[in-house]
Amino acid sequence: MDNTLISFRIDKYLKEKMKAHEDVNWSAVLRRAVIENLENKEKIDLEKRKRAIREMDRLRKMKVFDGGRDSISIIREWRNKRR
Repeated sequence: MDNTLISFRIDKYLKEKMKAHEDVNWSAVLRRAVIENLENKEKIDLEKRKRAIREMDRLRKMKVFDGGRDSISIIREWRNKRR
């Protein structure tokens, strides 16, 4: 595994609190926090994609886009309905 060094700033108060717990591997704690955060974001992205797919399927079932009409006429129709 190719490791990359990343640094970040913390305030003095937090550094002193961390220093009081020298038995903790802070690098491992931070690494795990980054991994968990990324996993959560990926899970949220997956849920968004699933919702979008369900919405597209719902629209297809409505057969709004059937009938051989072009997209411009459909858009005009929907805009006129909003007025």
